[in-house]
Amino acid sequence: MSFNRDKFIAEGFGQRYAWLDLLNSEQRDGFGRVTEHLQDSSWIQVFLSHWNLGARLGGGGSIEGLKRLRAFFCRTAEIVASGKSLPKTDLHWINKGLHVPLHRRVWTRKDRSYCVELVPVHRDWGWQRAELLRSLAELLVDDRHSRLKICPNLGCRWVFFDRSHGNTRKWCSDLTCGNRDKVRRLRARQRQQKDSSIKGKSFSRRSPLNGHPKVRD
Repeated sequence: MSFNRDKFIAEGFGQRYAWLDLLNSEQRDGFGRVTEHLQDSSWIQVFLSHWNLGARLGGGGSIEGLKRLRAFFCRTAEIVASGKSLPKTDLHWINKGLHVPLHRRVWTRKDRSYCVELVPVHRDWGWQRAELLRSLAELLVDDRHSRLKICPNLGCRWVFFDRSHGNTRKWCSDLTCGNRDKVRRLRARQRQQKDSSIKGKSFSRRSPLNGHPKVRD
């Protein structure tokens, strides 16, 4: 399946944090069927381009490297979404990954004003990984980790940032997983009511007036 930017956005990617896109690249359809986007070079290209990480994986990068980073992000999301603190070993690994050589550059904006920015010495896989880790760090230091949610549908498990006003969002989407849950609960109630009705009729047939012969004096 070939990806372009419109499809990338339509699938729910590219919303706020780059690390969430990599985490969700092993995408489930809500019924447990999995699409592995890291096997799709067009998805990787759009992903990197959308987050200004270049057009392809930098030197030293590989699909296996992306998968290892994704596994770390998955574990991190489980910890953060549960309200727990990251262990020191994970924080050490993040800090180590953030350490890449940078230099400052002065450039002119369109309005002719000047700006100083930090740019990487090498735009390789080390820098790309650091940028993905930086997006995770931004979530943590902005004290917004309470808004990190994991869809409770076991056939989905999409990880998302809750933008709702009261931080009350539960499902990745009310139109998909949320609606499926409503349908499941409705059918469960209907089955329960049907079972109760059958039990009631069975009890009525076994009652003393209907189920036993009359005793003559």
